[in-house]
Amino acid sequence: MDKRKALFWLNLFFAVAIIAVDIAFIVLGQPYIYKTTASVLFVGLGLLNFVFAFFMGKERNKLFKYFMLTALIFACLGDIVLIDYFMIGAILFAIGHIFFFVSYSMLYKLNLRDLLISISIFGIALILILVPKIFDFNGMLPIVIVYAFIISFMLGKSISNLFTKKYFDKNLLIMLGSLLFFLSDLMLLFNVFGGVSRIFDIMCLTFYYPAEVLLAISITYSGRDDKEMGVFKKMYCRIFQQCFHVMIPFLPYRQPKILENMEEVIDSLKKEKLEKVLLVTDRSIRGLGLTKELEEKLDKAGIQLFIFDNILPNPTTHMVEEGLKIYNENECAGIIAFGGGSVMDTAKVILARHVYPKKSITKMKGLLKVRKKLPPLYAVPTTAGTGSETTLAAVITDAETHDKYAINSFPLIPKYAVLDYKTTVNLPKSITSTTGMDALTHAVEAYIGHSTTSLTRKMSEKAVKLIVKYLKTCYDEPKNAEARENMLKASYYAGVSFTISYVGYVHAIAHSFGGQYGTPHGLANAIILPYVLKKYGKSAERKLAKLAKISGVALKDDKIKIASKKFISYIEELNKHFEIPDKIKELKEEDIDKLSKHAEHEANPLYPVPRLMSKEELKEIYFDLLPNN
Repeated sequence: MDKRKALFWLNLFFAVAIIAVDIAFIVLGQPYIYKTTASVLFVGLGLLNFVFAFFMGKERNKLFKYFMLTALIFACLGDIVLIDYFMIGAILFAIGHIFFFVSYSMLYKLNLRDLLISISIFGIALILILVPKIFDFNGMLPIVIVYAFIISFMLGKSISNLFTKKYFDKNLLIMLGSLLFFLSDLMLLFNVFGGVSRIFDIMCLTFYYPAEVLLAISITYSGRDDKEMGVFKKMYCRIFQQCFHVMIPFLPYRQPKILENMEEVIDSLKKEKLEKVLLVTDRSIRGLGLTKELEEKLDKAGIQLFIFDNILPNPTTHMVEEGLKIYNENECAGIIAFGGGSVMDTAKVILARHVYPKKSITKMKGLLKVRKKLPPLYAVPTTAGTGSETTLAAVITDAETHDKYAINSFPLIPKYAVLDYKTTVNLPKSITSTTGMDALTHAVEAYIGHSTTSLTRKMSEKAVKLIVKYLKTCYDEPKNAEARENMLKASYYAGVSFTISYVGYVHAIAHSFGGQYGTPHGLANAIILPYVLKKYGKSAERKLAKLAKISGVALKDDKIKIASKKFISYIEELNKHFEIPDKIKELKEEDIDKLSKHAEHEANPLYPVPRLMSKEELKEIYFDLLPNN
């Protein structure tokens, strides 16, 4: 067990013990036993974190740690002495609060904001003390006011520190502890001077010991200043992801109906009574003659066809608007998207803009912004990899800002997927390889994430087995019908899997490269995939090992770590075989901060990755991808 995990379990043990003793004191009384024990335990918790802070090499802010531990000791002494000597106990507590205030000031120097917030809190405290006229202070009012002044500044400084960017999560922990401490003392005020005892006594203890636990733990807790994502953001991300995972059975996922050739497309168009359709494709595909059979059959069937073939890799908002104009002017009733992911993504957004004529593409960005039913979309993949023929996603680049973002909505799922292997046989070898690696990325990221279902696990496993068996053959023997058919199936299975279970940081990083440099998506995924899998470490090992064994990349009796490494090595070997580079040649060091920010924003909290990463951790992957590294 590493140091962090050991500290986590020790902190949890102490916290549970303190709360348990606190409850025992509330129920049974006997302050000399239970109250004293709880107080000694929270000092022990503080000492534990103090020792671990240096043991783990966290030597920053030494004075903060010393003052925090000192404050906890004074709070413990005050707690014990308060049993018999209220005045002395209150003084010890006041000294403790001063040390807490000083410790917070070791994180950030005093400033005007501290003063304004603290005075505001003190003003509220004075109102609570003086206005109700229900307290009998017996000459102790000046002492109560001084005490209120001290704890108001303690709380005020903790709140003020939240406005800084550094150590946000640490400051949030401290602020919560300080707030509970403040509320505890407020309950003590009502209990001692207000003549109402039991309920306020219970509330005082209910706030007090959790406050001490939070403050003790803050000694080691670093928050966002460390490279790792802060615990509160991790909690938010995982809760967000779990909510979506729970909702999966209730969401309107659907699989497109599979058509196997162009004759079936014509029959379907007739059944749908579509007399005018728009063919969305790119000029290279038309130049290769891949759409010729379809165009001829449509002409014979008397179905009017209008063509938009101005699609480029990483389609832009301008391309969508250009295609929309052709669609609307010719009163088309559906779209045939003939090509790779860029073509299908463009077609999806053209239809979305058609049903939302007053809604900009930017406002469709994110989750479930497109809710109206779209006209029929026939997706004819010419690559075995993007999976766009199955997905609810469309990735578009803003033509002005070069920002690349995803639109994710259920109506974007094509109504029909046309899996005709003949459309893929004339692909350049480089496209065959990178789109195949794209399909592998979809299957792997969906499989190792936290939102898998029995369906998506099955689909990912089938996809990986087929890719391992047939992708090299497709590359080496482009005319091999069996290999082409099975790679189309693999792409479809992987597409179904990641549509439901989502992807991960590989895609987030790849999208940033696509937006900034126009890097083809499949190529970017292929390069990035092994780097991210290595970065996930143990969190993905078990599932990667299972994929390795299922696909035959590893032996059935290989240990998990060995099988996982074999799987990543296999990916690297595939890239070498396909002559795919191991670096992003366009990447510039000065762009890394912007790119990592984009990737972090896209991925968190949506993508249910095996291990959550902060912007700083993602930066490390970008640095590894620099061409001169």
